[in-house]
Amino acid sequence: MTQTLNLTLCAAALSALALAAWALAVNRRLRRELADSRSESQEALAAAREKSLHRRREVKTLRVVAAALTAQAEQARPAFSAVVTIVAKYLKADLAALMALDEETMDLVTQPGAFGLDSEDQFYRIPISAENSSSVRVFKSGEPFMTGDAQSDPSVAAGYAKLWNIRSLMVVPLKTKSHSLGVLRVGSIRPHSFTPNDLRFARLIADEVAILVETAMLNRKLSWATEQLEALNRIKDEFVSTASHEFRTPLTTLGGFLTILMEGEAGPLTEKQTGFLNMALKSVRRLEAIVLELLDLTRLEGGVPMEMRPLRIAEIVESSVDSHAPQALNAQKVVSMDLPGDLPLVMGDPKWLSLVVDNILSNALKFTRPGGQVRISARDKGEFIVVSIQDNGIGIPPSEHHRIFEKFFRASNHTEVKAPGTGLGLALCREVISKHGGRIWFDSQPGLGTTFHFLLVRQREPGGADGEGTPP
Repeated sequence: MTQTLNLTLCAAALSALALAAWALAVNRRLRRELADSRSESQEALAAAREKSLHRRREVKTLRVVAAALTAQAEQARPAFSAVVTIVAKYLKADLAALMALDEETMDLVTQPGAFGLDSEDQFYRIPISAENSSSVRVFKSGEPFMTGDAQSDPSVAAGYAKLWNIRSLMVVPLKTKSHSLGVLRVGSIRPHSFTPNDLRFARLIADEVAILVETAMLNRKLSWATEQLEALNRIKDEFVSTASHEFRTPLTTLGGFLTILMEGEAGPLTEKQTGFLNMALKSVRRLEAIVLELLDLTRLEGGVPMEMRPLRIAEIVESSVDSHAPQALNAQKVVSMDLPGDLPLVMGDPKWLSLVVDNILSNALKFTRPGGQVRISARDKGEFIVVSIQDNGIGIPPSEHHRIFEKFFRASNHTEVKAPGTGLGLALCREVISKHGGRIWFDSQPGLGTTFHFLLVRQREPGGADGEGTPP
């Protein structure tokens, strides 16, 4: 019995030992699993932290790029240089450059301000027909490209990679919603230097830079167009000045001989011959007036100085009314004046101010039907004297108000009263009043008439403003 008990106890002990060994093995396995889990968690946490830092660096860099683009919005070259420098430093690249399309030659051209290019020889251009170029393919397809060894990759034009001394290469498109503009190239002398995340970041930058590139291209076109327009204007002004001088002498001679003939000094004339000569003389006088207007405008635009002195504007107005009295009488039109006797003196050049009053008064008479009225008034406005010339004529179409002071422009309704003219008179008036430090503007309604106003500086306070189209 004792033996049986001992065997039982021994079996129980062995069972307990087995259970303990199992429990120990389970504990060891759990500890290993726990350690592995902690390691994985730590690795995941480290990866998440690294990813977060990477994103924060990207956001910070994008903000820096945006600031550079904003700061240099008016100047493309400094902006290009700032952006590619930021990109290169962020990606630890040795080279970054923009290539934009030259629409005249249809080449992709390396833009000034590139990072890492030491000599002008490295600023190359490549035709967009060169399909062996990764830049051309990216430009045409709009899909980015990346390689770890550009100098041996068959999909890259190795000559350009060697020219820039790079191994790793990223090329991303510069494009807007409407069209492709060029590419951004980023390179490194080290092989396999860039990651897909780097390529994604480069694309983000390229989307922002595309707007700047498009703006720069538009500015270049606008600048070229402006230069061409200025050149054409210079040629036109030179031609007008030369032609006006050349016309003046023969017109004077022609007018003189016509006058001699009409006075009968070359022999008696029939009534019919006198009529023909009278029409010819009127045409000559009209041409002479046009030539004089052209010469005056050329002198004004050329910076002729005003001989300023104190004067009475009422005297200039009265003189102009007297000289236009025959024209008004023949056309059955009435001209009246409202000029206070105590008007202060103004500062001005009497010759040029007379031209202003003559032109506006002449226009008022021409664009007023027989039986119409023209009224000239002047008022003291403190620092300025305002002169107004009002008519009850045909008026000016509202759609043409903004063009009235343009050279050679004539209102479309001038044929209603068969008013002759060149469209230079009001342009002359604007130039003269501007040089006097004043303003000129008008009010007009079709069928009711037009009132032109101009203001001049009083003698005691020189200076003034410049403007047109609306009252001060």
